[in-house]
Amino acid sequence: MDFEEGVSFMEQGGLRLRYQRCGEGDPLVLITGLGGDLLFWRSAMVRLSEHFSVIAFDNRGAGETTYPPGYFSVGDMADDVAALLVHLGINSAHVLGWSMGGNIAQEFALRHPEMVRTLTLASTYMRRPSRSSFAIGQIIEAGRALGSEAVMSMMNALCMSEEYYRKREGGINGNGRQVYDIEGMALQKGALDDYDINGRIGEIAAPTLIIHGEDDIMVPIRFGEEMMTSIPGSEMVRVPGAGHILRSEDYIGHLTEFIERHSE
Repeated sequence: MDFEEGVSFMEQGGLRLRYQRCGEGDPLVLITGLGGDLLFWRSAMVRLSEHFSVIAFDNRGAGETTYPPGYFSVGDMADDVAALLVHLGINSAHVLGWSMGGNIAQEFALRHPEMVRTLTLASTYMRRPSRSSFAIGQIIEAGRALGSEAVMSMMNALCMSEEYYRKREGGINGNGRQVYDIEGMALQKGALDDYDINGRIGEIAAPTLIIHGEDDIMVPIRFGEEMMTSIPGSEMVRVPGAGHILRSEDYIGHLTEFIERHSE
């Protein structure tokens, strides 16, 4: 799949949101994490587009999406998802959120429950870990002095698995290329620091699947387990050896089976 194919922009008010849609079938929205853009999903979109009409986009603060200056919240980003679906003429969709995208997905499921068929939360949490927030704050400050390459290296150290770094020691480099908008990333971090769904997460009514790597350093697996106990009827998949960034082969089988089971 050519990643320039199907890329468009939605304009609403002061927001110009870049998105991509490919494949046919039930709509599936992919929401990425801190600093990431729609290219984060390139491998997953190739696989998932065989089964679904897959929609990915750049959140405020990342990629080629532009937005009004100043603070924005997780709620603003959740409302952007709703606006995008309305723009595409989609009444409801399956939703997968990874890391910060999981917070956006949670908030979207609470604000717009009628638009969520199923909810999948990967490598995420109800309230961001304090250690990770501190580390990301330091990374942002270092990035302001050293540039986005430094941000990429330090973020990967928190997000990638032990296996990934063993391969690097053996001379095998993965495709971890990422161009960060450092100031946009700082705004996204501010939105996360203000976000806490602990008192409301039990109100999520959509069928929910939680997927978490057992070796996640950025967000230890206990954060996923806490969500499972807080969302009624939710299910959890633990991925052995996986870090914060999950490979598409780690979760696509579980995701498609879960969606099929709740589409009958």
